[in-house]
Amino acid sequence: MTRILVIDDEPTYYQLISKALDGLDYQIVFAEDGISGIARARTTKPDLIITDVMMPDITGYEVTHQLRRDAQFISTPILVLTAQAGLQDKLRAFEVGADDYLSKPFEPAELAARVAALVRRAELIPPVTVTRDPSQLARMIAVHSLRGGTGCSTLAVNLGLSLSNLWGRTILLDFTMTAGQVALMLNKNLRRTWADVSRYKEGELDADSLNSIISTHESGLAFIAAPTFPDEGEALRGEMLTSVITMLKEQYQYIIADLPHDFSEAAISALDLADIILLVSAPDMASVRATAAALDAYKKLGYPAERIKPLLNGIIPRSSLAKEKIEAAMGMEFVATIPHVPDAIVEAINMGRPLVLDKAKEPISALLEDFAFFLSKKEHKKAKPENPSETWTRVYKRYQERKK
Repeated sequence: MTRILVIDDEPTYYQLISKALDGLDYQIVFAEDGISGIARARTTKPDLIITDVMMPDITGYEVTHQLRRDAQFISTPILVLTAQAGLQDKLRAFEVGADDYLSKPFEPAELAARVAALVRRAELIPPVTVTRDPSQLARMIAVHSLRGGTGCSTLAVNLGLSLSNLWGRTILLDFTMTAGQVALMLNKNLRRTWADVSRYKEGELDADSLNSIISTHESGLAFIAAPTFPDEGEALRGEMLTSVITMLKEQYQYIIADLPHDFSEAAISALDLADIILLVSAPDMASVRATAAALDAYKKLGYPAERIKPLLNGIIPRSSLAKEKIEAAMGMEFVATIPHVPDAIVEAINMGRPLVLDKAKEPISALLEDFAFFLSKKEHKKAKPENPSETWTRVYKRYQERKK
């Protein structure tokens, strides 16, 4: 039996669609918003998807875009059903990967005919099998929090530098398009930014063009900085960001993504492709609530629990919530805890000299280097590099000391 997923926040249309398709040997399942729709698609594996456009969380365009980036939905027929009937709306639907478009209100017979046509077409197309060797692609670590001020950028910069110093071929991506601080923290001028990427049309950006936009820190860490002005990043669509990440995965061993504090198109583009989601929380009630909201959204988006690594950053000196109480309330365990070291961090930001470079012998730097090693690929952790760096030597020495 053909399974059809309907994503629409209006219950009335559930009934109208069910009635239009009644008696046609279809099994229909529903989702009431975009995020739960994506999660439902991943669990039910529908043969066809019908999605509304205007929904309370994310639009049907974004739903379609996200599903098309998932290998299992590359060939799944998607019908966009919406009250918006303008030419630009139709073009937008096709641009993000929809197979068909139908305006509300619709004639039941026309909906049934279009659904039947999409089902027949899908049956004639052989399933697409996507295979890849993960060990040959970059491990991508997304640093995320729904609350600002939790130290995400500091963590991203220092983890990026540590991974670069450990294994080389690491790139840091500043996805905070409105106020990214990666270039500032690295004390680098903004010669090229994501704004240069936005000038390319989809399909025009190749590896050579992308490499001309990437900057390099004197340590060897590559990075793409956020635009100087917020409006310069507005033209960047999820499709382009996904294309860039995909190309970078072929070129590097590690990608660190410093994400905005939301579920914007840029954030979701990175989260979808991340191998590890480093969810950063601070020991205060506002941050705990933001962490709970993020975990709920991850679950609805269908991200595997093993991909999510919660981290507690001690940004508050006193009267902070106890780590054990936060873990008990959230039903999770933090993979690491960063101590409160405000003076060193503020100095590092103001001077543009990250901790792991400027204060490599300090305990906080040792913790960050060790954590970067913890997040590394298994094959890297098992073998000694041919030419061990000073960072690797320090990490290995601490590991041997802990074994005694």
